[in-house]
Amino acid sequence: MQPNPATTTSDPSAGVARATGAPAAAADGPLSVSAVVKRFRQGDRGVRALDGVSLDVRRGSFVAVMGASGSGKSTMLHLMAGLTTADEGKVVVDGQDIGRLDDKALTLFRRRHIGLVFQSFNLIPTLTAEENLLLPLMLDGKVDR
Repeated sequence: MQPNPATTTSDPSAGVARATGAPAAAADGPLSVSAVVKRFRQGDRGVRALDGVSLDVRRGSFVAVMGASGSGKSTMLHLMAGLTTADEGKVVVDGQDIGRLDDKALTLFRRRHIGLVFQSFNLIPTLTAEENLLLPLMLDGKVDR
């Protein structure tokens, strides 16, 4: 079993209500991850990247996901951003269970509710820095280029 990528905080005002293997209670915050399991195949063996991870984040808080290499941090972040789906459990962002959205609805939801900055940035080289930031709004027709 892989270690949990998050740790439990002893300070209830720190923003993380719980990050354990137990199912999360209903959350009022912008993000709730409940008993999430994610499996991958590595050659002929299965790897459980996440094993029943739960996390509730309170609105206005900052959370750091920390852990050893291979502990599931990137997998957890990809699940929370809707870039991959959980094999078990659920991820709720702003009240929406993103695992229930079809591809088109998930794309629109991500564009409107989730901000991502990738480690390699993934910027479009023909756009300015400002245009790269405004791209989701441009795609939604809310800002002219």
